[in-house]
Amino acid sequence: MTGRIIIHAGFAKCGSSSIQAALFHNFARLQKDGVSLFGKELKIAHTPADLGVPLWFLEAAREKGEPLAQKLTDEIASKRVPNGNGIGILSAENLARPDMAPLFAGLDRQLEVSVIFYVRPQLEWIPSAWKQWGLKRGMSLSDFVSHCIQIHRPPFKLSIETWRSVLPAAKVHVRFLIPELLTGGNPAQDFFHLAGLPPNNYDIAKEPRNPSLDFSVLHVLSKNPHLFSGVHDNKLMKGLMRALPEKFQSTNIQMLSREEEARIEESFRDENLWLLNTYGNGIDVNRIYRTYFMPQEAEARYSSMTDLDLIYRCLGIILESVAASSDQVASGDGRPPTASEPES
Repeated sequence: MTGRIIIHAGFAKCGSSSIQAALFHNFARLQKDGVSLFGKELKIAHTPADLGVPLWFLEAAREKGEPLAQKLTDEIASKRVPNGNGIGILSAENLARPDMAPLFAGLDRQLEVSVIFYVRPQLEWIPSAWKQWGLKRGMSLSDFVSHCIQIHRPPFKLSIETWRSVLPAAKVHVRFLIPELLTGGNPAQDFFHLAGLPPNNYDIAKEPRNPSLDFSVLHVLSKNPHLFSGVHDNKLMKGLMRALPEKFQSTNIQMLSREEEARIEESFRDENLWLLNTYGNGIDVNRIYRTYFMPQEAEARYSSMTDLDLIYRCLGIILESVAASSDQVASGDGRPPTASEPES
């Protein structure tokens, strides 16, 4: 073994943005500590301009069936210095796809490999994935739930087992995106700790990187898929995040109906118990499962609201946001911009 690689293989919607943001933010300090980051072209990043998540490079390699083990080994070898750690970190959420794992066959014979997965209760993952992908297609949350159950998405166990079979000598870690089970209560600090990087030595933000939007705004967006050029178009979402007051940057309600929660729990029960028992490291599996993986009581649910209620709430949020924006402009120089003045 001539070096070590840590592969953060997802899953999507399981804290990847927070982990990647912390890695990029601490790039210079990590370099000093002998830790290299793989950038957008799956090459070791030498400057901040080289940083990026190699999602599309990996997708292209997957489509071509291009082996990547030797490329990663050569990149890490190129950065080794006498008495150095020779550690490389590759983070990309699409690595969780089961058909990505074969591209790395043999890597564990050349490097010391750790593969880290973060998984999330499906009761949280499915609404989050709907917000990211489903609503942009005009799909209702109810239909998206049925679709996920039908195709068994997310495929946590399948992906983890595939990676284990492809890299039998690798150390596989599965972490649960549940604050009480994470070091520091958030995925970024937990990842640094797991990688052997003391979190206190680095500047790691504790706020979530992907806040949501109020449920009524999400509902209206799902009725207007033409506003998105595709499922990866995030321009509108980012604009809304900038425009809406912070109190509207969370769903603010239980999104799933009680019946949907029960269907999800039943569909993923065996898999979740297997995950908890296999990777829970001494946790109280029964308590954790009851608390986070089973339906819970809720005062209000998105599924019980009418279209009219949701539209009126969304309209109220928009009006309040416009008023708040006008107040900010007025407090800046005492007057709103004229028609000929661009807003900053």
